[in-house]
Amino acid sequence: MKTYDELKLAQELIRFPTVKTEDKGIMKFLSKKLTTIGFKCTIIKSKGTGPNPALNLYARFGNSKPHINFLGHTDVVANLNNWKLPPFKAVVRSGYLNGRGSQDMKGGIACWISAISNFIKNKKFNGSISIIISADEETTGYGCPAVMKYLRRKKEKIDFSVVGEPSSNKKVGDEIRIGRRGSMNGIINVYGKSGHSAFAGSYINPCTTLAKIIAKLKSSSLDNGTEFMPPSNLEFTKMNVDNVSENVVPQSASAKFNVRFNSKHTSSSLKKKLNKIIYTVAKKEKCKIKMEYRVSGEAFYTKPNKEIYMVKKIVKKVTGNSAKLNCRGGTSDSRFLGSIPRLELGLRNNSIHQVNERTSISDMKKLTKIYYNILENYF
Repeated sequence: MKTYDELKLAQELIRFPTVKTEDKGIMKFLSKKLTTIGFKCTIIKSKGTGPNPALNLYARFGNSKPHINFLGHTDVVANLNNWKLPPFKAVVRSGYLNGRGSQDMKGGIACWISAISNFIKNKKFNGSISIIISADEETTGYGCPAVMKYLRRKKEKIDFSVVGEPSSNKKVGDEIRIGRRGSMNGIINVYGKSGHSAFAGSYINPCTTLAKIIAKLKSSSLDNGTEFMPPSNLEFTKMNVDNVSENVVPQSASAKFNVRFNSKHTSSSLKKKLNKIIYTVAKKEKCKIKMEYRVSGEAFYTKPNKEIYMVKKIVKKVTGNSAKLNCRGGTSDSRFLGSIPRLELGLRNNSIHQVNERTSISDMKKLTKIYYNILENYF
């Protein structure tokens, strides 16, 4: 039975320049690697960022219970200028693997595949191991839902999932994500009455109203947080007034915001809370309001269970670190797994999305060992 080295495999994966949803042959490459060690692979199409569909992978070894899954993604962010080393050459230097995706998250995928190749070779077990690899975690987010739709149609049930996002902070395994906060974007459009600034009382200034709305939202506490999630936080990211004259009060003004919310809210309940504040101020100021919302993901978390405590124990054994359970970070494909119990555990995140992204080779070896022990203990 063939086994794979995590470093060599990570280098091979990095050399596919899979920016946005471009495949460049990577799913075919992974399918070939996994088929060689006994996986049955299926390519699933979803909407891409360009004219071509995105290609996602579902691979499974075995047919019986229990069924453990690994979730990852092959797409990487751009930000490719001013690198010291070429971002897609996968250069090894001074104990580090350099390249776009080394931490987020081709390195993590390579560690998991290395672990399962050795596990399948060395151990007899009853159960199934599957892998979901999406092509668009950083962009459209259509890939993982397309795979989940395929699994529902096939009536395949996953019992536990390990998401390979780079969750570690200062050391491998020092943090384990057991959920994620929700993310929602909003646009406040305020409509007043334009007029000459010299004639007070003849106009209704939407800028003033918008400023009061912003002040009220920022001074209003959304909640006090939960055991695993910090208080929800709203940040304004853009303000716009379409006005070329300094002595004319404009007809309208707008502002964009993003709110990261914890599991005390759903996006629906949060909209109601925000709208109540916004419309109350607008009514007092005699302005009309139009709200627009876009939800990137709902807040969720897995209540610590035996699998999570098992992984925490393994991390302690392999690294000496007592992993903190939390729900930090932005959104990830984990939000599409529905009610499947899961955790996120991967490499460090100190250089993700930055120029000169790199990962320590010793970190990769530790993560591969953690993944191997997870498989060994799970079955």
